[in-house]
Amino acid sequence: MLTRLVLFVALILALPLAGSLLSGSEVVWHFSELAAQSLQPLLISLGAVLALFIAVEFGGNRQRSLLKLQRSYLMALSVAGAVCGWLLLYLNRYAESWLVPAALDITGMLILNALFALLLPTVLGLRTLLASLPGLLQRLARLPAMPSLSASHTVNVLAPLTLLGLLGGAAWPEYLFWLMWLAPLLLLIALQALWHERSIFAELATGDWGRVLCAALSGIVVCNVAVLAFRFGGGTLIVQVPNAAFAQLGYALFGLLSLQLGDVIAEYWRGKTRGKVFKRKSFPIPVVSKKD
Repeated sequence: MLTRLVLFVALILALPLAGSLLSGSEVVWHFSELAAQSLQPLLISLGAVLALFIAVEFGGNRQRSLLKLQRSYLMALSVAGAVCGWLLLYLNRYAESWLVPAALDITGMLILNALFALLLPTVLGLRTLLASLPGLLQRLARLPAMPSLSASHTVNVLAPLTLLGLLGGAAWPEYLFWLMWLAPLLLLIALQALWHERSIFAELATGDWGRVLCAALSGIVVCNVAVLAFRFGGGTLIVQVPNAAFAQLGYALFGLLSLQLGDVIAEYWRGKTRGKVFKRKSFPIPVVSKKD
């Protein structure tokens, strides 16, 4: 699990930089020329996502609550979410799909880090809540099936697309920005295939679209809440994509990436006994046996 995640981070950091250098283009990092970002929009966005997370955790089935059952898994998701958020912010320096005309100071970076850490668990929690709606998964399990590829064919198809997205997207962002944003998910799925692990799209071969569609919808809801709260707080966010639908597709893509990351991280707990995953509670009633 850790090897895949380290490779994931290293390739996302290295390949766009290599594509930019090979093309001769330069990415300008001129934060010192920008005014400091106001903390109010970030705090309001963080508060809105936190409120949604609390509503999901305590408003749904408590038997599915990560806070109650798997706090170590929740902590791992938060760390992965924070790293993933900064990686996506790094990719945006090449793609320039959105622009915030302000720079972050140390306090702003800490707030943004907390927001990133909260986004991924909130997406997964909302996905679980949506999946618990009566009859929804049963209906989504009867949709048309998609053809599946073997692990080797999956790698052969996704590896070149990932390279093109991360290298070409940095070199020619005006043409390949969309493939650059697809690349993190494609890379993670390709790494899963290399390790002969299932991806989130494995169930599509049987017509079961439940997990995928619920994760995509969760990504749309959570990201819209964060963005709208940021703008409501007075923040300026300029979206630079050809069509507004691209932004919503990007939010859905973030939901899928969150689900795949969650599956990769969950492999650490796979195969462990229930007693190792869930803390055992002492029996509340002492039992004393007496011999006659």
